[in-house]
Amino acid sequence: MASRQAYPKIFEVEKPVIGYARFGRVLKFNKYLFILQLILLVVVFELLVIFFLEDYFKILSDIARRILEDSYTGSYKFLSFKLEYSIPQGRLPTLQESSIYLLVSSLSLIFLLSKFNRLSKYISAWLIYISFVYFVSSFYFVFFLGSFPYTERDFAMLYILQQTGVFLFTPILLALSLSLFTFSWLNLPLNAITIALSLTYSSVFGGLRYIVFAYTLKNLSYIHMPAMFFLFGPLLDFIYMVSFYSLCLYMTTILLQKRREVFYEWGY
Repeated sequence: MASRQAYPKIFEVEKPVIGYARFGRVLKFNKYLFILQLILLVVVFELLVIFFLEDYFKILSDIARRILEDSYTGSYKFLSFKLEYSIPQGRLPTLQESSIYLLVSSLSLIFLLSKFNRLSKYISAWLIYISFVYFVSSFYFVFFLGSFPYTERDFAMLYILQQTGVFLFTPILLALSLSLFTFSWLNLPLNAITIALSLTYSSVFGGLRYIVFAYTLKNLSYIHMPAMFFLFGPLLDFIYMVSFYSLCLYMTTILLQKRREVFYEWGY
């Protein structure tokens, strides 16, 4: 009996104390540098946008008036800004034009959705999207031609609001996402250059796009207006904004590779 009672005590062991283990290395995060970057980048670039916003649209209006004949000039008041625009008179498509677009877009959708389509999925998805936009637009002008509610003036004002939104939100979105990289003071000028390049590209590309759109409304027809916004509007703005963000990440990666041991720390 005594040996049986002592048996459990022989194999009784103490529970080991297991400490925290390293799970990997993470980038150092400096919350003070994050706040400083975020406030500085947003304030500086938002002030620049506010200061040059009216002049930008005035210059764009003058260029459009010189390039596009028979254009008229107007202004749109947004908050405390007076934004000018010049736009030529557009035209409605004829019934024959709308029918041709409807036929072509319908056949394109049928082919792209059929088993005979051998294109890659990415190209097919993009072509389906384009064909569907033109299908809806041409369908509307075939059956509801006389009730189209928009004019070139509505287009100009909507484009001005869209471009203004891009100018105002680009510094906020990029500053918020890029300020997360706080492992070096070199991140601050790199992030500032990225935002500056994005705004510069948006200014040039937005102006050229506006002139091309206005020319299309004048010499072709309103049937292309939905494509201007759904295909070549905010979608392209998002694409080039992501492109500049990716370029900044690439430069950040190069910076990390050169001084890897300085910027990393062990995570627990």
